[in-house]
Amino acid sequence: MFFNNHRRGSIRQWLFVGLVGVLWFDVGSADEGSFGPFTRDLSDTEWGYQLLLDPTGFAPTEEVERFEVRPGDCSRDGDRDDCADNRERSELTERARSRKPVTGPQWYRWQVYFPEDYEVIYPARVVHAQFAQQRLGAAWVFEIGATGVLWVGNRLDEEGSYQALIDEDSLRGQWHDVVVQVDWSNKNGVLVVWVDGVRKAQFRGRTCSSCRVYFSYGIVREQIARFNQAYPGTALPTQVVYYTNMRRSRLVTGLKLADEPSVTLEGHETTPDPAASAEETVTKSKAMTAQTPSPTVVSETVDTPPVFESLPTQKPPTDTVSEDDRP
Repeated sequence: MFFNNHRRGSIRQWLFVGLVGVLWFDVGSADEGSFGPFTRDLSDTEWGYQLLLDPTGFAPTEEVERFEVRPGDCSRDGDRDDCADNRERSELTERARSRKPVTGPQWYRWQVYFPEDYEVIYPARVVHAQFAQQRLGAAWVFEIGATGVLWVGNRLDEEGSYQALIDEDSLRGQWHDVVVQVDWSNKNGVLVVWVDGVRKAQFRGRTCSSCRVYFSYGIVREQIARFNQAYPGTALPTQVVYYTNMRRSRLVTGLKLADEPSVTLEGHETTPDPAASAEETVTKSKAMTAQTPSPTVVSETVDTPPVFESLPTQKPPTDTVSEDDRP
């Protein structure tokens, strides 16, 4: 397994009940690499979201986030109506969203666990994480396709281009470490995905249009009517998935966990952390008797997208779905 030890998670949770009954969650800490706060989106079931001690026995944290969707778990909020749109969900989404376009490089990381009894519901589709744009819907999705493979898909492309991340035979029963590097641009961007340290996908070109990007994760079931048509009289199965260690940073070093010496990614060489480099330089300077040049300052934009050979791009596992018009 990728993880085989425990450490105390820094996940904090608090609850505010507003006039509209919205639940807010702060997931993470104020340390570099933290990500949040998040809010539940179009879901208020008691079972839909829980913060609990790791039931798997080998998560990288003692506490994990549990998402569950049961048949009929749809909701409405203003002009958004999952029930009418053939969707069911339990999802957390970023509460604070930029009014200006997001630009430049960003790093993201999370760990995800699919239980052994996780069922594929094709021809309906299940999105487990997504980078969406305000009022424009999903730009990039991490979803389960027809064959039970976890894909990353580009929904900016009208035809839809997808690359496989985790095969069905290794999807369930283990924690997977997902790292995403994105250079957000409406012209010349890059998106690279690693799973368990292995580079699995890379896209070059436009990575956003309006670039007012936000992140969501959990379970979103789409095109449910297709499942009902394919299997009349059969109820959709309940689905459960676990997450932990949601992190975001401008530098890959900001994704490092407390018990990790470094973040090791295939094909990516990390420039030393500027703070660590400066400290090492000062130490060496004190030990030297001769005059030495001033230490070099390392720029915090060192983590630029690496140059790779092209990876094969595939068509989506099913038809392209309509965009999710979010506020």
